[in-house]
Amino acid sequence: MVFVIKFTEEKRVRLATVLQCFNAISTLCSLFLVAGGIFIKARVEDKVALIENYGSVDGLCYTLIVFGLLGVGLNLFGIKVSSDSKDPETRSKGMVMLLYMGLTALYCLLVFCAGITTFAHKMHLRHAFDKGITGAMNKYQYGGYLKAELDLLQMQYRCCGSEGPEDWFRIQWINKKYLNRDSPRIISKMTDGRYTNADVPFSCCNMRYNRPCIHHSITTIGRHYNFQYRGSQKHIIYQTGCKEALMAYFGGQVLETVGGTIMVIWVFQLAVAFGVRYLQTAIKSIDPADPTGDSEGHLLPPGQKAKDTEGGNASKKGKEKKPKTKKFGKIKGKFGKNKKKPVPPEPDYDQVPVEEPLEWTLDPADSSFDDEPAAGEAPPPPAAGQPPPPPPPP
Repeated sequence: MVFVIKFTEEKRVRLATVLQCFNAISTLCSLFLVAGGIFIKARVEDKVALIENYGSVDGLCYTLIVFGLLGVGLNLFGIKVSSDSKDPETRSKGMVMLLYMGLTALYCLLVFCAGITTFAHKMHLRHAFDKGITGAMNKYQYGGYLKAELDLLQMQYRCCGSEGPEDWFRIQWINKKYLNRDSPRIISKMTDGRYTNADVPFSCCNMRYNRPCIHHSITTIGRHYNFQYRGSQKHIIYQTGCKEALMAYFGGQVLETVGGTIMVIWVFQLAVAFGVRYLQTAIKSIDPADPTGDSEGHLLPPGQKAKDTEGGNASKKGKEKKPKTKKFGKIKGKFGKNKKKPVPPEPDYDQVPVEEPLEWTLDPADSSFDDEPAAGEAPPPPAAGQPPPPPPPP
């Protein structure tokens, strides 16, 4: 067994209560994940015209919503299972807890992948914003929905251009029908049939600046009274690019918050998976004759560690070198010249074994004494053909 823990009935109930608390917290986080997916979808749809490849962002929102709903259902099921495991009459030793443990482990893996995807999506979103804003700027001169959307973006997020206000200097954002093509000043600013100048739309003007907005020929020295486009006077125009402003909001606040919530859910679900494993094995090892008795919980099946140890010892024994067998003719054996004969130990004559005295008893019922001659009588004569008995000693 690996990481074996002994459980009493009180400890099993306490572990089930802790798992219920973790499931409740994960349920709230999952609801927040659903709300985060809906919020991102609603806010991003407002800027859908400014995002390149919007489908990938939309897919992320749906992924968050689905994962959140799955988490809510799984954690509510976990609360019910943990509640039933507190009572010996309602607890289940079968497939219910094993199924819940498997679903929790699978959900942990999916949540971890979703968290990594959310953090990695920041780079994709940055590229999508850059392409989308640049494309909208090139179509700004035609008016319509894109012009209004871009002006609203720059005023709402206090930004200008994609990377900064200089982006407007390199494109023609003023329609040709509003330009006097006969003017020498306009003709001097034409490059490859496009009018480019140090101009920015009115939506780039800083509304907190006291001076009336200057957004035409802002870099031309002497064009405007008591104004130079440097130092603190540069801030009459928003200096932050809209890509950075959107990333600071969507990437820094929204995606990082949602990604952090996903990782919190993953930590709690991982703790629930380990806890359910201990609870499931502890309930499974309960003696049926004593439902409230002590039991053991573990992470790996019993005997796994012992099998590994035996296998390791067997492999080590197999690698050990066998002792060389002595061969006659090459290695002297027991009776070789260089081998001394063993000398037996000398006996110790001082230690004489003590003999126990013999005890003689006569059995009156023994019939072997009937043929004995009485005292003072002569022995019977020997039979014919037998030698006479020897005389008694003097």
